[in-house]
Amino acid sequence: MSNWLALKSQIGGKPPRAIASAEAATASRSTARDDAPRQKTKTKKRKARDVNGADADDGRGATQMGGLEATMRASVAPSVTYREGLLDETVEESRDDAADAARRATGKKCAALGLNRSQIAFIEASRLSAISNMCMIFERVCGTRLGKRWCSAYEEWLASAGTSLLPVSETSRLYLVRKLEKAGANEDDAVQMSHHMTAKANDCAQRVEVAKTKAHSDVQIDVHVDNGVAILAFGKVAVRINEEHFGKLRRMYELHSMISERDFHLATFAMVCRYDAAQGGQFRFAGGHHTALHGEVFDVLRDAFGVSCELFASPLNARWPTFCSKHWDVDHAFGSLGDYSEFHPSSGAFEVNPPFEEELVLDMAAHLTTCLKRASDANKSLTFVVITPHWPNRPCWEAMAKSGFCTRVAVVPVREHGFFEGAQHRKKSRYRMSSSDTSLLFLQTKLAVEPTDEKLRMIRDAFRPKPNAKSK
Repeated sequence: MSNWLALKSQIGGKPPRAIASAEAATASRSTARDDAPRQKTKTKKRKARDVNGADADDGRGATQMGGLEATMRASVAPSVTYREGLLDETVEESRDDAADAARRATGKKCAALGLNRSQIAFIEASRLSAISNMCMIFERVCGTRLGKRWCSAYEEWLASAGTSLLPVSETSRLYLVRKLEKAGANEDDAVQMSHHMTAKANDCAQRVEVAKTKAHSDVQIDVHVDNGVAILAFGKVAVRINEEHFGKLRRMYELHSMISERDFHLATFAMVCRYDAAQGGQFRFAGGHHTALHGEVFDVLRDAFGVSCELFASPLNARWPTFCSKHWDVDHAFGSLGDYSEFHPSSGAFEVNPPFEEELVLDMAAHLTTCLKRASDANKSLTFVVITPHWPNRPCWEAMAKSGFCTRVAVVPVREHGFFEGAQHRKKSRYRMSSSDTSLLFLQTKLAVEPTDEKLRMIRDAFRPKPNAKSK
């Protein structure tokens, strides 16, 4: 059975409407003529894909968002207000039953840790120091085999350990083995390197455990601002954050937790320490798993679809005051509802931009489907706008694209869009070009707002690269 027939049998109706790709093909041909000769072969492949490949219309309604045919059906453009700044407070905070339940559950888990803000700051300083030191060892042990992207591999290895960022388990070791073998290491070398790094991770974990026993309640964070950068320091550990992001965090803390200026400094220091550690430590920042959409894209999603909450965010890159995040223990004070897997909305609209790890995306797809089924049974409107690389034929992507809840799949060509940097809070250059085509998958119940051609055109325009975006 073809992909389209399989999809038709699931949704029991016509295929999702698609944007035609005539202008995308023209743009692709024009761009290809300007490419350097040494990229000729690569450009030809991309050109062929843009014009004739499955990306243009693969039976799921997937289409290049490079432009609209002159004959497209007229549609009324929604009114969009573009907001300046990093935080958009115009949306109402999520106060439905699902959000309230997630908020309470995360608060209880934080309280169950039995740690005050001072103790948490002490522990996170130790975690960051340990992971930064381990990063230097990782480069020496694995860098030659992994090449220039060793720092991204380090970040992914840390992420395999969950919120602790301490990859001591056999699962994390095997993950590293696969990474090394994929990079060309033979089995014996990969196993030897993985055991060496697991031993170092155990050393780091021991340092963090010792810190928990020594953590005290009189930690003082030194704060000063220099040349537009806020520097927060405790002992030998210092974290840096752009002054604008520092102001954003202050506002988020005021909305959810404000007790005192000292508490705000402690909470901010602890949270930034965790994310610096998650992005590879301070020896070499990666941050590739934390890219975010441009603010203008969020504004279109808000006004065109009613989106007001992200399922994968952090206090550093969240557009709205309410969001879900992986590191809930240090994020809750800034408005986090907790991990996405603990959040079960039955109505509303949500932006979903997960780390681009296939296993995680597959788990996420199952969770979203469960939520959509419940909402559909209750005859409620629920929308998830999912952003991933364009991954046709990969199980995680196909699970969403072939879902009976998928009303539209659109593709933004690689050269026509960009993102916020993963480490936007400390980099001078906040924007980056995309490194691949990107898919937008609309997973919706029947009562949800329709993703029309005009709305997708507005998303495409908002996605366009910033003039100062850096290539990766």
